Amino acid sequence: MIRSVSKLITDLQRERGLSSGYLESSGKRFVNELRTVRDAVDRDVRISDFFVVIRSLRKQIDARRISSVASFIAYSTVIKQLQTRFLAITRQIDDVDLLKFLHPFTNLSLVKEALGQIRGSLNGVFSDERKSNKKLLYLALHAKGVMDISLEKYYVTASSTFAQRVRRILASPEYRYVDGVIERIALLTFPVPKEDPGYWFETVTKVIDRISTVEKGYLDTLNAYAQHKIVRTKVQIFLQLLALLALIILMVWLGKTLRDKILRNVTLLRQYKDAVDRSSIVSKTGVGGRITYANDKFCEISGYSREELLGKPHNIVRHPDVSKAVFKEMWQTILDKKSWSGIVKNRKKNGDFYVVEATVNPILNHKGEIEEFIAIRNDITEVIKLHEELERTQEEMILKTGEIGEVRSQETGMHVKRVAKYSELLGRYYGLDEAEVKQLTVASPMHDIGKVAIPDAILKKPGKLTDEEWEIMKTHAEIGYRLFKDSDKPLLQAAATIAYEHHEKYDGSGYPRGLKGEEIHIFGRITALADVFDALGRDRYYKKAWKDEEIFTLLRAERGKHFDPKLVDIFFAYLDEFLEIRDRFLDQDGPTEGATSQSAGR
Repeated sequence: MIRSVSKLITDLQRERGLSSGYLESSGKRFVNELRTVRDAVDRDVRISDFFVVIRSLRKQIDARRISSVASFIAYSTVIKQLQTRFLAITRQIDDVDLLKFLHPFTNLSLVKEALGQIRGSLNGVFSDERKSNKKLLYLALHAKGVMDISLEKYYVTASSTFAQRVRRILASPEYRYVDGVIERIALLTFPVPKEDPGYWFETVTKVIDRISTVEKGYLDTLNAYAQHKIVRTKVQIFLQLLALLALIILMVWLGKTLRDKILRNVTLLRQYKDAVDRSSIVSKTGVGGRITYANDKFCEISGYSREELLGKPHNIVRHPDVSKAVFKEMWQTILDKKSWSGIVKNRKKNGDFYVVEATVNPILNHKGEIEEFIAIRNDITEVIKLHEELERTQEEMILKTGEIGEVRSQETGMHVKRVAKYSELLGRYYGLDEAEVKQLTVASPMHDIGKVAIPDAILKKPGKLTDEEWEIMKTHAEIGYRLFKDSDKPLLQAAATIAYEHHEKYDGSGYPRGLKGEEIHIFGRITALADVFDALGRDRYYKKAWKDEEIFTLLRAERGKHFDPKLVDIFFAYLDEFLEIRDRFLDQDGPTEGATSQSAGR
C-alpha cells in the first residue's frame, strides 16, 4: 500500500506542475505530456473520493475555468490528504525497527512534495505569456522553505547510506541549476527572470526522479522487512494455536472441579487480548477506580514509573484543560457495562501534555459481573500538533494574501493586521461565539484582496476617479468574492463573504448589491466599520489623513446609514481599546498628523 500511495503522489505532483504550465500558456506544448501523466494517475487511483475530486478539477482545467493558482492549490490539497492518510498509518505502528525506515521515508516524501510544488508553481510563472504570476511565485518561495526544513529533518532521521545518496543528488548539476533559479527568484525583482519552461520542468523532474529512486530503496527495504515480519507472525500464531490446544487438553484433564475457573480465565483472557490488539498503551483499573496495571508504553508516555502509578486514581494524569464532565460521563458509561471511547488530553509528570484516543472497556467475568476496567489508548499527540500547525499556516497564508491587496495600493501590512484586531474586538463585544470571532479575525484581512485585479492607473490615481473609473474600482468586491466562493473551507467562505459585503451600507446605499440592514452578513458589517476607521486617519495618494475628532464625527453621523448602529455604539463604548490597538500596530513610517489609522478605502 505504501508503494502504491507513493507512486500516486509522484504522478499527481507531475500532473500539478504540467497543469500550471498549461493554464499559464496557450497550452499546446503541455497537452501530450499532460495526457500521458493523467493516464498514469488514473491507473494509480483506487480511492473513489480522490478520483471524483481529480476528475472535476481536470474538467475545470481543460475548460480554463480555473486559475493556475487555484489549480495548484487544489492538487496540493489532494496530495496533502494522501500524505496525511499515510502519516495516520505510521502513527499506529509501534515497531521500532520499522519506524527507523518510515520516519526518514516520510521526511524525504515531504522534501519531494515541496520540490514538486516549486517545479509546478515556477512552471506556471515561466509559462505565463502575459505577466509574472506573483501568487505562484510566493507559493514557490514558501515551498522552498518547507523543503529546507523537511531536508534537515531527513538528515537527522536517515542512515548515513541513504543520507549520502540524497546529498549526491543535491550536488548534481541539475539541482545546482534548480537552486540557482530559486535564488534569483527569491530576490523578488519584477519582472521575474524567465527560464525556458520545458527545460525547467525537465530538469526539476530529473532531480525528483532521482529522489524517487531513494524512496524506492526505502520501499524495497520495508518490503523485505515486512516479509520477514509476516513469517515471524505466522510462527507466533502457530505457537498461540498450540498453546490454545494445550489449554483445551488441560481443561479436559483437570475435569469438572476446575471447569468454572478455567472458563472464567479464558473469558477474561479473550477480552484482554481483544483490547490489547486495539492499542499498545494499556492500563487496568479496579472497580474502585485505582490503577492496578500499567504497561511500559503507559509509563514512557506519562513519565511516571510503574511504582508511582499503581494504586493511584487515573486523575494523576488528568490535564486541567479537560472538563470534569468528560470523566463523569465516562464512568457512567462503563458502570453500565458499556464501552467508552473519546479523545483525552493528559498531563505528563514533567507538566507537558499528550493526547490519546482512548477506549475504556469494562471486563466481565463469566457471570456478567464487572471484574475491572481496561483502558486502551493510541497516541495522537503529533497528529493534533500537526493539525494545529496546519491551521496556523493557513491563518498566516491568509494574512499574507490579504497584505498583497494592500501592497498593490501602496498600503502596509499593518493595515490588515489592525483591521483584523478591530474586527476581533467588535465581534467579541457584539456577542459572537469564540469560533466565529476567530473566523472573522483570520478572514477579515482578505477584505480588499480583489484589488489585485484593479489596474494601477485607477488603483493609484492621486485624484478623484471618473464615473467610469469608479465603476471599475467597485468591481474589486465581487472579484474578491469570486476568488473564494467555490471553496469548501469555512474560513475561505468567510473571506468570500467579507470581500463581497464590506462596502455594503446599513441603509442600502452601498455596493455591489445594495444590501440593507441585517441582509448584510455581520462579518461584512463589522469589517466595514473596522476598515473605514483604520483608513480615515492616514494619508493616501488621493487624500490627506483626518484628525481623530473628524473621524469620530463622521462615524456618529453615519450611525444607521453607513454603519450598524449597535456596532457604532460598541466602538465608542470601548474607544480606548480601539485606540490602543491602533497605536500598538503602527506602520513602519509611523503615525501621520492627527491619528495612526488609515483613511477610508475606495
